[in-house]
Order: sequence, then C-alpha cells, then structure tokens
Amino acid sequence: MSLATDLTGRVALVTGSSRGLGAATAQQLAQLGAEVVVTYRTGADEAADVARLVSESGVRGHVHRLDMGDADSIAELFEWIATDGPGRLDILVANAATTSFKPLVDQKRHNVERTFAISVTGFLDAAQRSVPLMRTTGQGRIVAVSGADTRGYGPVHGLMAAAKAAMEMLVRYLQIELAGTGITAIGVNPDAFRSAGPELMFGDFYERLMQFLGAIHPLGRVAEAEEMGALVAFACTDAALWLTGTTIDADGGAMFAKAGRAVETAAMMSPEALSSVTAALSALHSPPEEPGQG
Repeated sequence: MSLATDLTGRVALVTGSSRGLGAATAQQLAQLGAEVVVTYRTGADEAADVARLVSESGVRGHVHRLDMGDADSIAELFEWIATDGPGRLDILVANAATTSFKPLVDQKRHNVERTFAISVTGFLDAAQRSVPLMRTTGQGRIVAVSGADTRGYGPVHGLMAAAKAAMEMLVRYLQIELAGTGITAIGVNPDAFRSAGPELMFGDFYERLMQFLGAIHPLGRVAEAEEMGALVAFACTDAALWLTGTTIDADGGAMFAKAGRAVETAAMMSPEALSSVTAALSALHSPPEEPGQG
C-alpha cells in the first residue's frame, strides 16, 4: 500500500453506509486501514453486516444510528464519537440522501425541506461538528457525494439535483474557509452504477436501464458500487490532496458520450426495443420515493 493512500490510524464516518455506495465506501476505507463508523437510519441489520466486513479487514467497525435530517441525531452521534466512541475523527463522507422523485411542479414543501435537510443542512451540520475533532489531529478530509443529475437532466431528479449542486458549492467554500487548518474538502460525482437501492426502485426496468446505459458508455458498461466506493475512498487519502476544493466527475467519459451516442444507439435499436425503453422512461415520472438514507 502506498503511503499516500495509507489510512492506518485514521477514523472515518460514512453516512448512509448500510448499503449501496456507502457500504462499498466503508469497506474500501477499511481496506486502506481506516477505522470506520457505519451509520444507518432504518437498516440496522445491514449496517451490522457492513461493520462486520469492515472488521474482517483488520480494523474496528462501529455501528451507530443516524438521521441526517434530524439535528438531535447528528449531535448525539458526534457526542458519542468524542466520548464513548473512537475519540477522534479524521474523515467525514457525506453520502446519505433521500428525496421524493416527482416533477418539480408536483413537489410539496415537506419534500423540499426533507431533501435539503439531509443533503445540505445535515451535511453542513456534520461538517461543522467534524472540524473541532479534526483540528485536534491537525488534519481532516470532508467528502461530499454528489450525483450525475447535477450534470444533465434526469426525469424527476430536479429536487435531488438542486440539493446535490448545493453540496458541491459548500465543498468549494469549505476548502477556502478551512485554509491553514489541515482540513480539506472534496466532492465526488459518480455516474450511474449498479446498486441495490435503484434496483428496488425501478424493478424490472432496472436491468434494461443498465444495459442501455452500458451500450452508450465508452467503457461498455456501467460501474459497480465497489468501483465507485474505491474512488470515494481514494478521495479520502493524501494522494487526492490536489483534487480538494473540486468535485471529481467519476463518469469514465460517459457525460460527453451520452448526448451523441444515445441517439446513435437508439437509431440501431429495433422498433420494439426502442418502444420498450421509451415506455419505461415515461414511467419514471411517477416512481416511489427513494428508499431512505441507508
């Protein structure tokens, strides 16, 4: 392991890490040597499984409930970290997110408030509480997980895109305002990747969507959660120092390719296949609410 990516002796907190990208990130951080605090809102058993996998890497894995939309829950977690938990914090990965997937004109005030409470207010609250703990060690890394819906239109993703875009701007300001403290901030914007959450949301359409996105991707497939988790974990290392203050677009060239190759791929599809994809995309205008924060 390169010294630039060695996280031995450091403690990482990953929000929304009972499944999906958060779980993959927690496991990748453990493989780099970090002690990891795994958090969940509803998936206690899943979080315990992730912590067990973390421990199998030879580091300590902790489990703690966290609702990023609840100020008291955030305060209680950081009190535990400082007193009864690891006693230090070197890395914060803000991954938890939830929203109501509806067109913007159909969003209710409580949908907007909940989405921003987790991704914006909760993120800033956690960052503020992380800073005093990080100051004691003279170093720290704050990582915000953004989303591809900030780079291009996604049906019924407008509200989430707005919240994630705000996170990216907070990263830029935190990087400057924390100058001289040894604490840095970075964003990671992952493109589409395979994960249990979206599969649950989209049902039978999920596999067709993955195949379609893979067909127009320069790498010929979409990423696995473990691959994106490895990139988020890399963003937590010293090797990523000169990427701080920015948001990494982890898309393998997909953003640039989609506009042209989507048309090209559609032109080569049979009328029956194209009709199926079009109907499925139309159905996305009334999907269920995203399943929680992990």
